[in-house]
Amino acid sequence: MTDAPTFLRELKGILQDLRFLIKKEDFPILRKQGEPDPQTMEMVWKENWNFESSFAEPGTATQVRGVQVRIPPKEQDRNFSCKLCPERLSAVRHFIVRGRKKVLVLHYTGEFQPNKPSYAKTSPQRIFRTPEAENLFDRMIQKEFGFSMREFYYQEYPACLFSQDRSSELDWKRRVENCQLHVKETVLKEGIKGIILLGAAATLAFGKEEAAKLLGKTVEFEPGIPMVILRSPEAILASEHKRKEALPETVEFQEAKKKEIEVKESVLSQLNRFHQEVKDRI
Repeated sequence: MTDAPTFLRELKGILQDLRFLIKKEDFPILRKQGEPDPQTMEMVWKENWNFESSFAEPGTATQVRGVQVRIPPKEQDRNFSCKLCPERLSAVRHFIVRGRKKVLVLHYTGEFQPNKPSYAKTSPQRIFRTPEAENLFDRMIQKEFGFSMREFYYQEYPACLFSQDRSSELDWKRRVENCQLHVKETVLKEGIKGIILLGAAATLAFGKEEAAKLLGKTVEFEPGIPMVILRSPEAILASEHKRKEALPETVEFQEAKKKEIEVKESVLSQLNRFHQEVKDRI
């Protein structure tokens, strides 16, 4: 049975999301996996209707009474029409989640480590892989910024899924470099003033060793746009899980607890410095 505090926290989160959606006047249409997005379908009446034309992917051409009609991709699905990485398996659906505060969080929910199961998010409202990761990140943003994590912009970086078992570090670096095109487009169109680069996205962008050196540091993505490199919520949760798995009053428990506190305090401190740098512009 769900205890009262947990229920109230979940209810509070639902109401915050609802308030945000009402202000944005943006209620996503939920649909089963595989169904086309209604906003990408060209509704033209024909005497002999061909249903196959309704299922064209965004950005593809469809034949209507002998005339080529190009269906423009939705802004949040522009990665579907991208051809920079021909070896991709698929584009990440809903790879951009828009907010109101001009901070862009770059992250990657796809799997990049060999011999690990693939992952693809299916919900348009899901940002990270698990609700636990979103809850943790939300608490940290609430603590340092004073508002919900949903106020930020989020973008998958890279914006497509690839075979983790057939990809080298150089492959990933090339893909992320290609994907800077989409990041720069978002920065320009949305007037982004600061960037948070998380976990896997940082590792793929800089390589494992360089990303570790840059962890917690702030660099310039472009002149005047600071970018802080942070641990992902999933990595922070791993330290939590290690402490929970250890038996209380053991050396392992004390060490895990100490490490968990160090990790969380470090990330909060880095978020605080980043907030001070961008708070007057977002």
